[in-house]
Amino acid sequence: MFFYGCSDVGRKRRTNQDSFAAVRLYDNAFLAVVCDGMGGANGGNIASALAVKVFVEQVKKQLAAIKNEAAEGKTPDGAAIVSVLVRAVRRANEAVYFRAVEEEALKGMGTTLVAALVVNGELYVLNVGDSRLYRIEDGKLRKITKDHSYVQYLLDRGEISESDAEKAGIRNIIIRSVGTEEEVEPDAFAEPLNGEGFLLLCTDGLTNYVSEEELLKTVLAPCEIGDITETDYELEDKTKRLIELANEGGGGDNITAVLMKYGTEKKETQKDPQKRPEEKPKERNGNKRRL
Repeated sequence: MFFYGCSDVGRKRRTNQDSFAAVRLYDNAFLAVVCDGMGGANGGNIASALAVKVFVEQVKKQLAAIKNEAAEGKTPDGAAIVSVLVRAVRRANEAVYFRAVEEEALKGMGTTLVAALVVNGELYVLNVGDSRLYRIEDGKLRKITKDHSYVQYLLDRGEISESDAEKAGIRNIIIRSVGTEEEVEPDAFAEPLNGEGFLLLCTDGLTNYVSEEELLKTVLAPCEIGDITETDYELEDKTKRLIELANEGGGGDNITAVLMKYGTEKKETQKDPQKRPEEKPKERNGNKRRL
């Protein structure tokens, strides 16, 4: 598994409220998480960074316990790993919620959260809000998370069309988030990873300004760095190109993307450690409202 993450403030915002992390937890276990904060310049930044930090810590801790059980001959099933993600986001929710309760200036802050955990060739997904996870395989792009947004609610009820949704001025209203309520209800599920392909986690600062057709085209395009073929640099090139496209399309929000590639047989290169995502969650600074 290879991965690369990047975030950009965009062309209209002064601060970046997005945060992300992409880490190797142990052999055959990889985790990526993306958050889009809300609650003002300061609150949104704190909410997203805190959620990423607590979520990653909790997943590491709980997966370590499962790994120890496996070493003792016990076989954990997929439901146990899905439960790891659910418990982790609940802890992250508590951390953000009670921080806001304690500090008046942070009242109402919250964040979206989308995560992809790959363990032994199985993909485990969790999301709250409208940050997304796409899967690109066999030349096709598939959105495997469902937005928790007012626009999606109207779509589900048949009150607006897909074309209306793309133009809706209420796209930034979400109906679920991490930290705005004492409890959180995530979507969490698993599916197998077969063959070769990509996973793309991103905030709506990307998807509101780059079409899904362009997302697919960019991820599948040849690397633009010239003769470089290492997967590390390929993912860096494509991720940065996605962010450039969002800025070229208007750049009206913070833009964050983590691109993961699975199924490759190549050995990972370690030519320049600065080219790979750091394990420490990166704090980035969006404007999102909760309904």
